[in-house]
Amino acid sequence: MSARWRLAAVLCALAAALAAGTAHAGVRPAYGGTIRIALPVLPRERDPALASEPADLLLARATAGQLLEVTEDGRLAPGLLEEVPVPEAGGLAFRLRVRAGSRTASGAPLGAADVAHALERLLSRARPSPHAWVALPILGADALLAGRTATLAGAQVLSPRELLLRLAFPLPELPWLLASPALAIPGAGAFVPAASGAPSRSVELAPNPGAAAGLPFAGRLVLVAADARGAARLLEKGALELVVRPEAAGGVVTALPALTVTLVAVNAQRLGDAAPAVRAALAAIDRAALARRFARGPAVALATIVPPALLGDPPPAPPGRPAPAGASAARAPAAARPLRLLVPDDSPDARAAAERIQVTLFDRGLRARLEPVPRAALASQLAARDHDVAVLSVTVLAHRPALAAGQVALAVAGPDAARRAMALLAGKEGASAQDAAAALSASLDVVPLFATGLRVSAAPALQGLAPGADGAFDPGGLWLLGGGAPP
Repeated sequence: MSARWRLAAVLCALAAALAAGTAHAGVRPAYGGTIRIALPVLPRERDPALASEPADLLLARATAGQLLEVTEDGRLAPGLLEEVPVPEAGGLAFRLRVRAGSRTASGAPLGAADVAHALERLLSRARPSPHAWVALPILGADALLAGRTATLAGAQVLSPRELLLRLAFPLPELPWLLASPALAIPGAGAFVPAASGAPSRSVELAPNPGAAAGLPFAGRLVLVAADARGAARLLEKGALELVVRPEAAGGVVTALPALTVTLVAVNAQRLGDAAPAVRAALAAIDRAALARRFARGPAVALATIVPPALLGDPPPAPPGRPAPAGASAARAPAAARPLRLLVPDDSPDARAAAERIQVTLFDRGLRARLEPVPRAALASQLAARDHDVAVLSVTVLAHRPALAAGQVALAVAGPDAARRAMALLAGKEGASAQDAAAALSASLDVVPLFATGLRVSAAPALQGLAPGADGAFDPGGLWLLGGGAPP
């Protein structure tokens, strides 16, 4: 073949590729087909009020109806609510109106009482939710959380579709709380669990014909668990359409915002004379290097407990300070027992950071015993102050600094600290939020380490993947070119 013919063939192929890309960009979404999504583990929690891990949050996003949605460009949009509420009574009240005709998959109508119940569920003592921060700003949250009442005084049902929320303190970010997946209404999402018999190695979801947002495009959604290597291999073979993991798996890869914060909580009361040496050791850690070496997904060093993605362009996290000459003065007095260094047993990033901290403490003359514990047990021990040092990770679900601070403060120090955190940062953005968050981090006696995110790796045929500014995406909006084969 002559050079001229080869050039013509290349130009024709390029033109065809450009035409195909243009066609994909303008083609209408197709219904049908099965979309298979690989996760690090299968979902273990179906209740949105209890979901905190990526797999559980994805299941909640697929099967529960959001009150409000976060768009790609960071705005709020109606979900089950017919409009984004505006503040009343000097910022101490918000009026919520549920979209007319909203129903669950079973056909039960949805109304204001269901939203009030979802808020009360977050404050339940029977099965404590890690997302009580969502309801804490509402008047009467304390009484419900303490078990003195069974209803939330500040959630007043005015009519079948209208709910008035009264707050304990002004919080202009309240509408962003309503976009939290923890407050989503079960059974009102795009999908419902498909009928199945014996326990399966996957979770299968079928379309919800009564979904408020309309019928989803996919004929079936299948969630499976796979490690990084296995997921990459399956995606390459065409056995998966999407992989959600910290590591890239090939295909079209998108990094989600780094919104999972990993930090160290110091219990000075238990540490006693060793507390200054512990703080000095933690301050010496190079957070950027820690994030680079030990985080599996996209990561950034933290300056405060609020992820940089929520602060615009804040100052970078301070680097670790090397031990000065004659560092023996900073060494702790000999301890009769090793320090208890708690870490969740299901968080590889937190475990890797804890192991590094254990070495750092040892270098400063402090022995620490690493204790991996279940996440629920860690929450209980933190609340009871039954630890010396604890490393924990919190996936921030709200896209505003005040709410992120409240969620992290709840995980570290409980409801009172969460309420103070939200009140302290209420209405603040950018540099002012950064300064307030830095003061809050010091008052909580925590050392922020790094924030991490996930990556989504998609097959070329998968369309409709549009993560919002909060890092979440709507499974009901996913579709396949040509619709795929019938499920």
